[in-house]
Amino acid sequence: MSDTNDNNIAAKKLESSSEHAKKALDAATEAGRAVGETVKKHAKSAYEAGREHLGAAAKDLGEAASASYGDIRDQARTKADEFRGRAQSVYSDASAYAQDYQSEAEAYIRANPLQSVGIALGVGFLFGLILRR
Repeated sequence: MSDTNDNNIAAKKLESSSEHAKKALDAATEAGRAVGETVKKHAKSAYEAGREHLGAAAKDLGEAASASYGDIRDQARTKADEFRGRAQSVYSDASAYAQDYQSEAEAYIRANPLQSVGIALGVGFLFGLILRR
């Protein structure tokens, strides 16, 4: 009887052990699912945060490019205005010099008309010789 009783106890212990193993497996499976869901949520949150940061970075980069373009455009406009002012100054100086020279030439021609005609004939003759060759 003792053997039968020992066999019954052993069978019950095996059955109990099997049930505990199934419950442990179920608990481990549930823990795996919970971890998977947590990781999935965390990954989704990290992905969303990364996407927002990339969007902000792209926006900042675009604004930086626009600002740089604006700065370069303003610098170019400033330089163009500076060179335009210099060119106008040089043109004004050259124009004033040419008018002074013209006035002096007219005064010389009025004071010395015969010499002026002679000089003009001589210069015209020299140009004619040069152009013939």
